[in-house]
Amino acid sequence: MNTQRPVRVLMIGLDAAEPSLIEQWISDGTLPHLKRLRERGAYGRLASTADWLAGSVWPTFYTGTWPADHGVFHHLQWQAERMVHVRPTADWLPARPFWRTLSEADPRVVAIDMPMVYSPEPMHGVEISGWATHDRLVPPASSPPELMEWVQKEFGPPHLKKEGSSHRKPAALLQLRDELVRATHDLTELGVALLHREPWDLWLCGFGAPHRGGHMLWGLPESHGEMTVRHQASLARALRDVYVACDTAVGRLVEAAGDHVTILIFSLHGMGPNNSRAELVLPKMLARVLAGPLASGRVKEQGSALEGLRRRIPIEWRSSIRRRLPASWQDRLTAFWRTGRIDWTVTKALCQVADAQGYLRINLRGREAAGIVQPGHEYEALCAELAERLKTFADGDTGEPVVRNVVRTDQLFQEGVGRDRLPDLLVQWSETPARHHRSIVSPQFGSISWPTPGGTPDGRSGNHLREGFLLAAGGRIGAGSTIEGAHILDLAPTVYAMFGLPKPSEMRGKALIGIQP
Repeated sequence: MNTQRPVRVLMIGLDAAEPSLIEQWISDGTLPHLKRLRERGAYGRLASTADWLAGSVWPTFYTGTWPADHGVFHHLQWQAERMVHVRPTADWLPARPFWRTLSEADPRVVAIDMPMVYSPEPMHGVEISGWATHDRLVPPASSPPELMEWVQKEFGPPHLKKEGSSHRKPAALLQLRDELVRATHDLTELGVALLHREPWDLWLCGFGAPHRGGHMLWGLPESHGEMTVRHQASLARALRDVYVACDTAVGRLVEAAGDHVTILIFSLHGMGPNNSRAELVLPKMLARVLAGPLASGRVKEQGSALEGLRRRIPIEWRSSIRRRLPASWQDRLTAFWRTGRIDWTVTKALCQVADAQGYLRINLRGREAAGIVQPGHEYEALCAELAERLKTFADGDTGEPVVRNVVRTDQLFQEGVGRDRLPDLLVQWSETPARHHRSIVSPQFGSISWPTPGGTPDGRSGNHLREGFLLAAGGRIGAGSTIEGAHILDLAPTVYAMFGLPKPSEMRGKALIGIQP
């Protein structure tokens, strides 16, 4: 007679939760539920693909493959066949989450709000997608479809609204904090209800509040308008309030899951001061270096009448209008302002839409529909030239280089079916917060004014760092033990191993030793 208990695994993703904050607040007792799990379990940091492609982490985690395999790294990506930025789709860039495949081998799955996934599909279990998610590729949906109707009836619309790209007043930032705390509470209530309502072997849920909060509430957040002493004190602890809400959520869910459960709490990348120059400055840098040293002084910085009109409209107004538009219209507007006015007959490279790092794509003949750069020597020489020239830019006041490194994607990742969908060049920025710039200067290519002195163009005080973390407890996991040498690629194979199943052949990671049910 087999008396072994069935395996049950509870996975909670704290999207973009910063490991150093988790560690600090576990240590000082700010996060008591995570502290108790740490005392009886294992903890360690996770290496991540966020070091070069911040938006790739969730597809990398849930497919167990490198970005060069799955090809998904942003909610808007360059489609060379059409010469336009579009949202990834399953027929163009297939990326199937491991829990859907795992369910075919019998474990029953409940998955809630996992980021950057395509629409749920029928599986052995239930899935809700995009209800209170920071990063999503498709509108909210569920499998079975009627489950979303139940969610809306029982819990209403989520409090996590669309993200705005603007500098908010202090009161609006505190309102955002409250929104994130409420969204975390709502998602917790939904999670607890499904833990009791649905049978499960593997249960997953992703909390988007640390991600949104990390971007907008890092440090003393960027704002405009009067900042009172009371505002400053409240904003200084606003991100901590969000993490405390997530800790409370963890406690509720672990309690509702019951005994004899293996618990995996994780983050796939972290957060720190925003050092990105990708939004508005990198396109100007690229225009200068493509024009060459002699012509750089004559390069017009988005000087069309239409662009001039757009810049006269406050970014807060533009952001407010955008949030009210359907997602497809928002995408079209972004694509138009990024590449819609480019003359491809003379343009050798473009800036892809990016958040943290800079993404550069060569207009390559035979790959891009309107490609002009010849493969081989011309491509190689252009990549080397762009990397060298971009590194000449520095802060106009301090002289500190703006670009820390530029790497070719084909030298970073091995060949994969999705590698041609990635940028050709990845730009890493210096670690100094970008908000301190007044100008960016190159001795060869002149000076570029920082568009929003004292702040970042999109109002984000925080942006992504390279490491995540894993906290595991339950089963035979040693109390107070350490997880070393782990990567986000290892999480999916570890779950397969927990259920006694071989990992799929395409997965690149390994099952973590010592993380057993």
